[in-house]
Amino acid sequence: MGRRLASLDVLRGLDMFLLAVAGPLFYALDRAFDLPDALMRQFSHGWGGFTLWDIIMPLFIFMSGAAVPFAMGKRLDDGRAGWRYWRHVLSRFALLWVLGMMAQGRLLTLDVMKMSPFNNTLQTIACAYVACAVAFLVPSRKIRAAIPVVLAVGYALLLHFCGDYSKDMNVAIRFERWIVPILTPEGSNALKLADGGYTWWATIPMFAAMGLCGMEATMILRSSAAPVRRALALGALGLALLAVGWALVPVVPPIKHIFTVSFTAQAMGWCCLSLALLYWLVDILGAGSAMLGKCLWIFTLFGQTSLLAYMCHGVFGKPFRAFGDIFAPGAAHLLGAWAGPVVEWLAASLLLVAVLYVRREMRQLSMRSKEAAS
Repeated sequence: MGRRLASLDVLRGLDMFLLAVAGPLFYALDRAFDLPDALMRQFSHGWGGFTLWDIIMPLFIFMSGAAVPFAMGKRLDDGRAGWRYWRHVLSRFALLWVLGMMAQGRLLTLDVMKMSPFNNTLQTIACAYVACAVAFLVPSRKIRAAIPVVLAVGYALLLHFCGDYSKDMNVAIRFERWIVPILTPEGSNALKLADGGYTWWATIPMFAAMGLCGMEATMILRSSAAPVRRALALGALGLALLAVGWALVPVVPPIKHIFTVSFTAQAMGWCCLSLALLYWLVDILGAGSAMLGKCLWIFTLFGQTSLLAYMCHGVFGKPFRAFGDIFAPGAAHLLGAWAGPVVEWLAASLLLVAVLYVRREMRQLSMRSKEAAS
């Protein structure tokens, strides 16, 4: 099925680095120097518009689909999906779902009155992964490419004609308020504790469409065309999606919370352009370049251990912040109050990098041991 694209790991790593390291850095700098509000708005999710922080979740979903041709192709038996194929799909789905409930679904409270069954990015990735696994088995390339368009258009029409785009009256949030009480015990606080305005159940078709867009991007980069033509084709797709997203803004506001079609088209456009650029830079120009590998080392590390990095940041972040707190008072004493939050961020980030590095080395050592034994 061909070698894995290094650009996939780098792009996933950039996304994870933005979430776990770069974002916290700007929050630390804001605490130290009171950065301009216009800058800090790029690290928040407003109702409407498009910020840098808004791209993180769509890019994760996009990259989950982009990995499918590599992960699933080797699990086919003579081109057919057997038990080995579906066992992997279902086990991956279950793992992501449980981890998502741990991250934001309050599973670790062990209180069923607080738990939310669907409330996290990892669970949206799980939905997209299943959709991609099914679509991967469709033999027709045209039908595979049409599926995300049909899903996105269907969801867009539902949003547009069955409500408005306000925070309380859009059809996705109304569906959320209807189905969550059905799926949770009577008297559950799941809706009250949820991040206001975000929708999950009705938005599954758009999550699937984003994953399928990522899978199509990989298909383009693995085609028989010349490498530069592949990068240009993916870049052209990205520009087309951006154009569609921008053109729809006067009619459909870009809202990340409910993934309106104008928002999603823009997000997928930026995802395709980012992957095309990195494919050209890493897999074409930088193929075999030791210097480029060293420059991108940190992003590759985060990309290869992205799930662990996500859990460390989203679930087990307190120990990392506590580690940073150890060094903050001394830095503030020597250098001034501004140094406290910056050194706290630096120490926590270094600890995170160390954990990811040790985990990757252990995994690679295990793989080498298995290869030697066979």
